[in-house]
This record gives sequence, C-alpha cells and structure tokens, in this order.
Amino acid sequence: MTFQKIFSKIYFSNKIKLTVKFHTNKTVLPLIPHPVPASKAMPTWFKKIKPVVKGCDISDAGTVKRCMPVLDAVSEGFIIPLWADLKVKVTLDEENNDLNVWVNFSDFDVGGIPEMLGTHSWDQVGNACDLKKFKLGKVLMKFMNPWTIQTPKGYSVKFKNPANNWSNNIEIIEGIVDTDEYYNPANLPFVWTGSEVGEWIIPQGTPLVHVIPFKRETYKLEVGLVNDKKAYLVYNKLSAKFIDRYKSLFWHKRKDR
Repeated sequence: MTFQKIFSKIYFSNKIKLTVKFHTNKTVLPLIPHPVPASKAMPTWFKKIKPVVKGCDISDAGTVKRCMPVLDAVSEGFIIPLWADLKVKVTLDEENNDLNVWVNFSDFDVGGIPEMLGTHSWDQVGNACDLKKFKLGKVLMKFMNPWTIQTPKGYSVKFKNPANNWSNNIEIIEGIVDTDEYYNPANLPFVWTGSEVGEWIIPQGTPLVHVIPFKRETYKLEVGLVNDKKAYLVYNKLSAKFIDRYKSLFWHKRKDR
C-alpha cells in the first residue's frame, strides 16, 4: 500500500463527522417519534413510483424517481415527525360566509411542555403578506416544538415543509435559526391551506418539518454571459449517454446516506 493510500485511509477514518443533536425532556423522549434522516421519511408518492415508465423508449422512460435533484431535495437533512395525532376541523360561518378552523392535538400528555399549539396575530405579518390568498391564511398558528436542536459551531438550520411532500394542508412558515448558540426550542409557525369544510386527523409520526443544516458563509453575486466553451463541453458529455447522465457524470454521492 502506498504512502498516499495509507495517509488517506488514516485521515478519512479519523475525520470528525458533524453531528446534529435533537434534545427533549426525559418525560417526552421515550414517548414521541424521534427525528430521522430525511432519507428515511421520503414522501409516500415518491417511494411508490417506479423508476421507469413501462412501454416508453428506454431513453425517455425515466421517472422522477431517477431525478437526482429531486432525490437530493427529499433526502437532505432531517425530518421532525408529528409528535401526536392532530385534529383539524374547518367549519363555515353561514352568516358571514367565512371559514373557521380549529386545530388541536389529542389528549397526549407531553409533560414538561405546557402547550403544544399557539397563535400569532395577523398584524405580525401585515396585509401585504401573500398568505392571505389561502381561505384560512390569516389564521396564523404555531407548533410548540418539543425539540431543542444543537449544531456544530458555525452551523445553522433551516426549518421548512418536508420537500415535495403535499400529503396534507399544513404550510410551515420557513425560518432559519443559529442553533449552534441558540439552545432552545424554535417554535414553528404555520397556516392551514385547505379550503374545504370537514374534519381531518393527521396521525402521529407524519413528517411535519424538514430541518436542513448548513454552514453560515458569505457569498458574492456575479451576473454575466454564459461560458459557451464550458457549456459545450458539458453538453457533449451528456450527449455520450442515453440514461442517468447527470447522475453518472456530475452528481456527487452524499456521504451521510
């Protein structure tokens, strides 16, 4: 074995892996579903779809299952599952022709967490906010997150809806928290985007929040003309293959999967 191979083996085996920690109190920890890598909680529709459309030419038969940008989006980071059954009830106020929404958890006891749901005033976002396009978009609610997240120094997390998951009408209002220093639960504002009257039970364990860790860095913006030579080289590379062109030629396997 060459010195270079020995050095690489030692270096990469000893390299510190970044850890994202999710903490909650001792009463809750054994009772609620734990956060998981997003790769283990991908949208049901995405898991079910076949990689190839039957009956199509092989070069045109690939489905979104073979689209690496979509795969990376749904499997990057971590998922916080819903910690208890959530009941949503939408009614119609016939006198004013307005919809009303009530959201509440089951009677699950999350000892140590006094509330699981809260509200915000619409004035906190103002009438210019586009959430008003939803029938119930002005009803601002928030989940009282049971999880405190800790990231390595210099890393923050982004909270968002689970990527490409439209299984329910919960719309998380995205936010970023510097979790390397803010050791406290970050609550999760949301609205109900549905406009139908009815009742729904969203079961415990449903993917609720997508947590994307990232390193805080400063980037410059540059706008200019496309590099025709570079673009042509990429095009030529792509043209040499029929299938999985981006995956086999340009994609980088994620080390945490």
